Amino acid sequence: MKPRMISRRRMLQGALAATATIPLLNSELARGQETTAPKRFVVFYTPNGTMESKWMPTGTENNFTLSPLLQPLSPFKSKIIPMRGVNMNVVVNSNIGSEHARGIGGLLTGRALLKGNFKSFMSTNAGWSSGISLDQHIANKLQPSTLFKTLELGVQVRDAEVRGRLSYAGPDQPIPPREDPYDTFQQLFGATVPDPGQDPGGATALDRLRAQRRTVFDLLREDIADVRPRIGKEDRIKLDSHLQSIRDIEARLAGGGSSNGGGGTPTTGSCQAPALGDRIDLSKDDNMPAIGKLQMDMMAAALACDLTRVATIQWSYAESEHLYPFLGLTQNHHAISHEWNAAGDEKYMKIHTWFAEQLAYLLGKLDSYAEGDRTLLDNTVVLWVTEIGESRQHALTNIPFLLAGSGGGVFKTGRFVDYLANGGSARQHNDLLVTIANAMGTDDKTFGDPNYSTGALPSLT
Repeated sequence: MKPRMISRRRMLQGALAATATIPLLNSELARGQETTAPKRFVVFYTPNGTMESKWMPTGTENNFTLSPLLQPLSPFKSKIIPMRGVNMNVVVNSNIGSEHARGIGGLLTGRALLKGNFKSFMSTNAGWSSGISLDQHIANKLQPSTLFKTLELGVQVRDAEVRGRLSYAGPDQPIPPREDPYDTFQQLFGATVPDPGQDPGGATALDRLRAQRRTVFDLLREDIADVRPRIGKEDRIKLDSHLQSIRDIEARLAGGGSSNGGGGTPTTGSCQAPALGDRIDLSKDDNMPAIGKLQMDMMAAALACDLTRVATIQWSYAESEHLYPFLGLTQNHHAISHEWNAAGDEKYMKIHTWFAEQLAYLLGKLDSYAEGDRTLLDNTVVLWVTEIGESRQHALTNIPFLLAGSGGGVFKTGRFVDYLANGGSARQHNDLLVTIANAMGTDDKTFGDPNYSTGALPSLT
């Protein structure tokens, strides 16, 4: 009798089925499995630059100490590359838009802004960027066989003009980030969590949700039961962990907390809908941590499920005036970033350190998925970006770029790459974008404005 095999298409059908996608597994029982894990590209954006003296590591390339603002990334020191001496000259001398608007417009496009009528700080002539962004370019060039070409997520972005857009399909073609985690979940995994406030017939909605999930698992029950005993222990652990991760997301979306512990849903075989509760209020600043965690969890799951291989997550907007009450702060972020005293330093460091903690959380999620002798993080290129360098000076030079993950072994991580060391010269961020594109598998020689791009950066691969 021929052994039963689970097709990738079958595993991707319907709600929660995506959580069991077989590219995670090593077993030969998985049909259509790739011989090597795919590469992924992730952009992690945070607003309002940095404090250079508190961000830049000290030491040498291979013997460096992480700075105070980078301390949350200590567990991943061997898997990151902080950089010094990378400028965004492509937007330095433009007179269109404020430094914040120019910075975010050029971050992934390597091009200047078009003229427009957006107001940004003291400027009123900002338009959209004049080029395609790197994430969209990579997806267009490589055409990955995923359900979603790219995934753009936002966390309380709140700005619909140039300051709130990171990705571009082309010149004058911004792509808005998806800010609602409920919408993200529905789009990625095909399961709608009913809103009791909008559906007075909550029992009916719950019945529909349960029926939908029963249908999914009815389709898979025989396949899973037949294949599970014949896959290796490592594969079973990966599958169980992945299923549980999505159910945890479900429970939080429904207001039920973690599904670990009493009353949780079983890991395999059947699915019970979590207790429905009130949605997270997306408008409250206090909820930024909860919203961000949901978005990061779903991004990690989407990458692990091979639903997409290119994703961005944008926290707030360039020149952000976001409040951080959960950090005990009452002033807005932009005002704090220009407070030239010790008290301002302390407040700014709280915000920046918190963002570093969020990146560490995402890296941890990616690193928790094993892919052969590597992890999902190892097979990913994560780029941490912000729109300016030194926040108090609105600098567009020495931008605090940081890479994490090796792109499947392309980047030599665990190093501090300082292009200004020993009298060296600054490099252009366009060439950093070329380097990432090449690491992902493109044959690009330049990216963005060719006047500011000469080829891949040295010392990274």
